[in-house]
Amino acid sequence: MKFLFKRTLLIIFSFIFLFSVPVYSSDINQIIDNFADNPGMRWQFYTDQVMGGVSTGKAVIKLDSQGPYLRLEGSVSTANNGGFIQVRTYVSEGPKSAKGILLRVRGNGERYYMHINTSETISLPQPYRFYYQADFPTYKEWNEVRLPFSSAFKRSKSQMREKISGNNIRTIGLLAYGKDHNAFLEIKYLSFY
Repeated sequence: MKFLFKRTLLIIFSFIFLFSVPVYSSDINQIIDNFADNPGMRWQFYTDQVMGGVSTGKAVIKLDSQGPYLRLEGSVSTANNGGFIQVRTYVSEGPKSAKGILLRVRGNGERYYMHINTSETISLPQPYRFYYQADFPTYKEWNEVRLPFSSAFKRSKSQMREKISGNNIRTIGLLAYGKDHNAFLEIKYLSFY
């Protein structure tokens, strides 16, 4: 009987540990992605080679003691009018009440970028697509970064709405962008807050 009880407890605790989502902030109100459950089907990797650039890189899912995370790494080159590597995902409707996006990231000390397309910008052909952009710092240790919709995101064209609403977001891209450098960005999760 004792053995059965101990075994049952062990199974329950193992299940909780293996399938729990790590939560680092009390402000998380809707996870966008924590890179569990086949993230390769949700995230696409792109470089400036789609437009003649020469940047190279890769995106891979890694695993540590706290679970999976996404690594974006490569060499960004501005040769041939290029200058980016990125991962991008489609987003189902987020909460209208969201104030911004929360990331848990680490990296090589470079600044990285988030590009957001909304329901009004996503339908335009790619060469004419506008986006909202925010940049964020990275450090060698994991840290949380808040990107408030009210102040962090700049519009790529003045014709766009001034503010983003969580329920209008359709794609999120994470980029190494704009200058020659070696990129190394790791993302543990993204969430609306």
